[in-house]
Amino acid sequence: MKTLVKMAWLNLWRNPRRTVILLCAMAAGLVGILFSMGFVNGWIRQLVADSVNIYESHVKILAKGYNDNPVIENNFEPSEKILSALAADPRVKSWVPRVAVQGLLSTPEHSLVVTIIGTDPARELEVSTACQMLAEGRPLSGGAPGEILIGQDLAEKIKKGLGKKVVLMSQQLGGEIGTGAFRAAGIFDVGNGGYNEGNIYISLGEAQQMLNLGGRVTEISVLLHDIEQSAAFAADLAARLDDPALEVLTWRQRLLYVHETLEMMGQYTWIYYAIFYIAMAFGIVNTLMISIGERTHEIGVLMAVGMSRTRLMSMILLESFFIAVVAVIAGLAAGGALVAWFHVRGIDLSSFAEGLDLYGMAHVIRPVLVSADVVSAMAGTFAISILFSLLPAWRAARLVPVAALRQAG
Repeated sequence: MKTLVKMAWLNLWRNPRRTVILLCAMAAGLVGILFSMGFVNGWIRQLVADSVNIYESHVKILAKGYNDNPVIENNFEPSEKILSALAADPRVKSWVPRVAVQGLLSTPEHSLVVTIIGTDPARELEVSTACQMLAEGRPLSGGAPGEILIGQDLAEKIKKGLGKKVVLMSQQLGGEIGTGAFRAAGIFDVGNGGYNEGNIYISLGEAQQMLNLGGRVTEISVLLHDIEQSAAFAADLAARLDDPALEVLTWRQRLLYVHETLEMMGQYTWIYYAIFYIAMAFGIVNTLMISIGERTHEIGVLMAVGMSRTRLMSMILLESFFIAVVAVIAGLAAGGALVAWFHVRGIDLSSFAEGLDLYGMAHVIRPVLVSADVVSAMAGTFAISILFSLLPAWRAARLVPVAALRQAG
């Protein structure tokens, strides 16, 4: 076996230029695969982080029916049972009660439909990032009446800045129309034009008063220490509350478009990666077939002196294996360095901001690799190398020694 391994290694370097070209091509393919994986991972992580951190959080407690029909009538009382359950669970990092309803924002020149979010200002800063990401002004204080936070895109659309007055209108509990006058205390910018334009924040107490809700809310958003615990926590909390008037949903259940995007990316990215693997496969087959053609006389000699067809095939498969080993080492080093460099610098996609906002993508993507990506890329490279070297190895093993010896040596 030792002799066979040595022969396979030396055979690779009979034509160094051809071997180096193949190694570079395979390493470049692996770099492309790793960078693509890193980019997709970075995009997905940013998409989830933006969707969850800006507003959604990890788990929501909602009145039954609110998720499908978010109207003011679907509300509930944040009872002591709910609050104690949240306080007692070590998985909970923080939580915030909110009132979220559709309403109308009016100025003398404009009237726009927005989502009115009434929230506890202090707790909101612990749970979400929207009220922290201020382009101008300050967060809601909760102490000063009539304060509102509006998004950057909304402010530009209605041409209203800090201190300017707007009027909110929405249906009260009971069917009447509730109104309130507010002044912009701050302007937030979460990097998503749709969210900036479609959402405004006021204090929870003023929202409840305007909508005649008393102490009731439409949701409680819960932030956990670990997003991976969302499903288990939601199931445990629902069982503990055991209230048919409430439902506990995770971010995956609420953000169906994000969940479907994750599913789709998992299913279809391998089609893209397959392009790189196919390119590797053609390179391997072509190189080995040419190499065998040049060594036909030598192969005939080896078979004439007693080398079995199985050992001959093993030698050629070892050549392919060695190519894969060197290509994987070079590809991992170059691909890892490239992903790490772009992770630090970020990939700025601001020039495509309008399209990115439509699909909920961040303007700066930071590629990131996980161990599963590296293992799968390595396994794919080795599998392609061995699988597509079987044909050249089989062709070599089928040579008739006498006919092979007639070839020029």
